[in-house]
This record gives sequence, C-alpha cells and structure tokens, in this order.
Amino acid sequence: MKQPLLSVYDLVHYLKQTLDHDPNLQTLLIQGEISNFTNHRSGHWYFTLKDKKAKISCVMFSSYASRCSILLKEGMKVIVRAEVSMYEPQGSLQLYVTHVQVDGLGDLYLKLEAVKKQMAKEGLFALERKKALPLYPMDIAVISAKSGAAVQDVLTTIARRWPLANVHVYPSLVQGINAADDLIRNLKKADEMEHDVILLVRGGGAIEDLWCFNEERVARCISSMKSVVVTGVGHETDTTLVDYVSDARAPTPTAAAELITPQREEILMQLMHLKSRMKQIMNHRLQEEKAVLESLKQHRYMSDPLSYIRESQMKLAMQAREMGMIEQRLLKHRHTVQEYANRLAHQSQQIAQKKQAEKAKVWIQLAHALQEYQRKQQTTLYKQISLLDAYSPLNVLKRGYAIAETKDTLIKSIDDVQEESLMRIRLVDGFLHACVKKKERL
Repeated sequence: MKQPLLSVYDLVHYLKQTLDHDPNLQTLLIQGEISNFTNHRSGHWYFTLKDKKAKISCVMFSSYASRCSILLKEGMKVIVRAEVSMYEPQGSLQLYVTHVQVDGLGDLYLKLEAVKKQMAKEGLFALERKKALPLYPMDIAVISAKSGAAVQDVLTTIARRWPLANVHVYPSLVQGINAADDLIRNLKKADEMEHDVILLVRGGGAIEDLWCFNEERVARCISSMKSVVVTGVGHETDTTLVDYVSDARAPTPTAAAELITPQREEILMQLMHLKSRMKQIMNHRLQEEKAVLESLKQHRYMSDPLSYIRESQMKLAMQAREMGMIEQRLLKHRHTVQEYANRLAHQSQQIAQKKQAEKAKVWIQLAHALQEYQRKQQTTLYKQISLLDAYSPLNVLKRGYAIAETKDTLIKSIDDVQEESLMRIRLVDGFLHACVKKKERL
C-alpha cells in the first residue's frame, strides 16, 4: 500500500484538530514558573511556563489579561487555567491561558480535583439529575452578600425583565472562613421555603475570595436540595465546584438573573400573538358554526316542525290499531279457552265417577274372590291334617309299635348298635332306656 504524501500544513492542521477535540486537554490547571514574560502593546501576554524538567510557551489574550488581578513577573510561581492547542503558522505547541493566580493554593487545587472526581463518580454532576428551570418563576430567592454590586445587579435585572416576581434576599457571607457555614444555612433555609428558583451569586474576585464556593460540603448541600438552584459566581472564566452540582450555571450574577427570568416585553408580544391567534380561531369557529346553523335552518323539520310530530302520530295510531286487534283476538282466545276448561272439568268429573263405580265393583269382586279362596284353602288344610294324622308316628305307637334310637340316631337295623350299648326306646306314653344284651338276626 502506497503511503500518502502530506504537506506541512496538513500535518500541523491535523495535530491542531486532534488537540482541540481532546477533552483531556481542555480547561487544565497547570503549576509552574513564569519565564520570558512579554506584555505586548496589543494587550496580549506572552510567557513561558516551566519547571525543573520541561517548559512550554503560553499566550494570554488581552480579553483575559485585562481581568487578571496580578501582574506577572519573571520567576513568579503561578497556577494557570488553560487549554492545549497548536499555533499553525509556526507549528508550535502552546497553552492558551484564561486565568492566572499566584501559587499558594496548589494543595487546595489538588484536593479540589480529588473531590471533583469523587463527586463525578457518584453521579452528582450528571445531566439527568439537573432540574428544569421554571418558565415563569413568581417566587425567586437570592443568596448573596448583603450589599454589593452583584446583588444590586441581580435585583435590577429581575425588576427590569420580570417585575411580577417576588424576590426574597438571604444575606450571606460569601468569603472568609465562616462563609461556607453561612451559605449552607441560607441554602437550607431557602429550600424549606419552597421558592420557584434559588440564585446563588457573587461578584468577581481573587480565587482565594471565591474558595468557599469550592467547599465540598456546600456543593453536597446544593446537590441534596429539592429547589432549583442556579449559580452565578465570579466572572465568565471562574468555575467553582458549586457550578457543577447546580441545575444551571451562569457566567456572572447578572447573567444568572437573565437566565431564570423571561423578558416581560417578549411575554407581552407572545400574549398579543396568542390573543390574535385565538381571535382568528374563534372567528373561524364562529363561521363554521354559522354555516352549520344555516344548514339546520334549511332542514324541513325547522321549516315545518309539526311534520316530524305527524309522522310520529301516524306511527302511534297504527300501533294503537294493531294493539286493538291483538286485544280482540286475545278476548276471543280467552273465551275459547274458558269453554275448553269447562268441558275438561265436566269430562273429568264423569271419568272420575265412572272410575269410582268401577273401583267399587272391583272391590266387591275381590272380596268374593278372597272368601272363596279362603274356603278352598281351609278345605285343603283339613284334608292335609287328616293325612298327617293318618301317617303320624304317634298313631303307629298307639298300636303297640316303638322307636329305638341311640345318641339321637334312629336304629333301623341291628347293625346300627353293638352288644352292651345303651339305647332309648320311645313308646306312646314315654321312653325306656335299655342295654343290648344280645343281637339275633332274622
């Protein structure tokens, strides 16, 4: 595969684009020493930032240099906020600085970065956690210094843009060792009052003065609040920890007030537009309803409303006639049914009388048959008794015969007994117990 041929510009431009789109090289905090400082007549600052092992060129444009509160000097140890990019005409890598401060907060910055990473890991900076700003806030809380340009700018902006809102100011310390505790107390107090939105604002100043807004406990307090919180701390280049956890961040206090308030004139224009649109819709609807009304007026029921009643009257008359005919048929059928019922009752009575006579005759015949049957049975019984008497062993015994038995067994032959065995002999008037002395066969 043939290797492509690049121009110097192609290479430098590619490197610049790569650097500019790398999120890891945006908004860096870098610690170093100032060297080769130049304050150009254009207002731009050019210098080198170095340490014991390396150095890199830096530029700070006049828009940022004019707001810097310190004057850079050779050998000054500083912390700069910058992004990495490349100056294409010279092909040189350099830092584009937006903020410089004297290095005395290095350890605090390291601690701040650790806190930011931890809170980001917990998801406290996630966009899905941020609450939507109210469209028309009618109850606004402002947490700021008791007096100063920041709170005055906020109040003036709200009064100019959205004078309908009620504004409650919670005076608070915004710098110093007790500022964090005071901010937390006022944030919780405002959250309990359930304002539509809470503004946490402070004017610009040195990073040391803004450090209370980098306190972890202040940031965690904001992340746990139910109310919508908007921050506007310092200048446009100042970003503190509370800006990451708030629901929206504005570059300045004034911008924060503008962010949460609609422009009254714009709302009035919208209302006028809605009014005009509603009027058009109502006129259109009115025309449609008029057309429908005209169509209804042309209907025959509107011109001759009794025609609708006449049709119903005709239907009712026909139904009444049909009901009369049904009633006559019903009366006729009822008379026929009554005749059938009378006939059925008479025939039932005749059948019952006939069956009763037949039943009495059957009873008489049955009684005669039972008497005849009883007479015949008695005659047969007398005959059987005579035969039993004739064949009765008792009558035989009367003629001088006897019945011999041994052990309840009749003796029919001399073979049924042995000599010297006992036997019982029944006569007509009793029993004889005897002993066989001798057997003699015939």
